[in-house]
Amino acid sequence: MTSHRLSFGASVLCLFLLQSVVGVAVADCPTEKKTHKLKFKVKDDQCVLKVVTLADDADATSIDVCEGDTVRWSVSGAKKSVIFEGESPFEGWTDSGFQGSKIEGTVKAGAAKGGQRTPYKYSVAVDGTSCVLDPQIIVDRRR
Repeated sequence: MTSHRLSFGASVLCLFLLQSVVGVAVADCPTEKKTHKLKFKVKDDQCVLKVVTLADDADATSIDVCEGDTVRWSVSGAKKSVIFEGESPFEGWTDSGFQGSKIEGTVKAGAAKGGQRTPYKYSVAVDGTSCVLDPQIIVDRRR
């Protein structure tokens, strides 16, 4: 009985090490699509301090999303801008950015390049200010 437990434990450890070395994802995207609700934290000088989750105010400087998920930035006060450095991961964003009082996008199929987790760097700013914050979105594909 003890040898079976040791064998099982060794198998689990080997699988974990193999995933770490080869780079296989430990967890796939869930089958249901998710809406990621974010907001801008703005300082007194109107510079964006950080991007946080709407639900619990947790830091969202880097968020993980899946193809088909929706990302919604809550906007209050002055209009905000979301501008991607290069291609945007969102459907319907004909250029690399979007601005306004409602900023939302659905992550397009193929945004996870080659089926691999793909980071997209973007900038956020309050319109009319020169200060910019550079968070990122990391896209994974649904399997």
